Amino acid sequence: MIDDHVHPFPLEYTPLEPHAITLDVSTDAEADRRRRRLAPGRLYLHLLQAKLADLLGVDMPEAVAARNERAAGDWAGWLQCLFDDAGTDGMIMDEAGPPGRPTDPSRYASAADRPVWWMARLDPLVDKLLGQDASASEIVTAVEDMMQAAAAAGCVAYKTILAYRTGLAVDPTVDVDRAQRELDAEPERPIRRRGKALRDLVLRRALARACDLDRPIQVHTGFGDSELRLADSAPGLLEELLRTPEGSAARVVLIHGSFPWTEAAAYLAGSKPNVWMELSLSNLFAPVGTADRLMRMLDVAPRDRLLLGSDGHGAPETHWFGCRILADAWERAAATMIDAGARPDWVRTAREALFVTNARAVYSLNS
Repeated sequence: MIDDHVHPFPLEYTPLEPHAITLDVSTDAEADRRRRRLAPGRLYLHLLQAKLADLLGVDMPEAVAARNERAAGDWAGWLQCLFDDAGTDGMIMDEAGPPGRPTDPSRYASAADRPVWWMARLDPLVDKLLGQDASASEIVTAVEDMMQAAAAAGCVAYKTILAYRTGLAVDPTVDVDRAQRELDAEPERPIRRRGKALRDLVLRRALARACDLDRPIQVHTGFGDSELRLADSAPGLLEELLRTPEGSAARVVLIHGSFPWTEAAAYLAGSKPNVWMELSLSNLFAPVGTADRLMRMLDVAPRDRLLLGSDGHGAPETHWFGCRILADAWERAAATMIDAGARPDWVRTAREALFVTNARAVYSLNS
């Protein structure tokens, strides 16, 4: 499969610590103890370690120690073992490094022994410039220039995590003057919650630039880590933006299956000419329901508008587990479709579309 949403994995040996695989990214004094205490009761961690034990041929209590021993001896070999077992043919990586600086994915491609493409984030540059008291006009121009430079450097997509900042209820009527007035009125607000009008304007202008540069833009929708305000991430909040000339021209990918608004995102992917829906993250943190979510997506949206990813981050086992869950869930979803009367050839074509060909088309990937 093409894993269309990953974050960098370590390039040198790093021990696996299951409790660190969590949506709880709090930094309070009790955070680490809480994560360790709750880890044994998290179903997704139990299933990850069970699959890891099966892969290594050991009993489950020995899985983490066996993994660490094997990975310490040959880190690159362990990475490739994981990606081979997951059926990962290539991956699209969220950029790593300073805001606005093009990412070189070659080290990750070499370590993984398969293609790694990259996408450029918008929001870190906005955050950085807000912290430097740049004007609204300067920030909009800087983002557009960064997008141009990233395209020239080989990025295959852009990404926004606006849901983590001021939310997806974008006002498409904002202009530069209004964005500047609002910036001037809130100098003390925390950077990540500052500049809603500006951020709304940046996204609308970014959509236009993405269209000009023939690159899709991934939009975080649905759940995420504990820094997210969930109500701000509903995909339906984007409807007015998607009705604008910019919002209806660019290729828009609603990522993470918009969980828990799966059908809402599928509706947008099925009814808008330029919207795709991608399932990731929930296969990591709510794996048992993945087959059901696949069915709910396919029940509403055309198979050609659906994409898949892991949202693997940190430990490479998250990349592996997310993709393995998708493959296993597909088998259950396929059985459901065939039981409903779908012909096997339609189901086979759907699998190829979701796991490979849609990503190659949407992101214009080379073979």
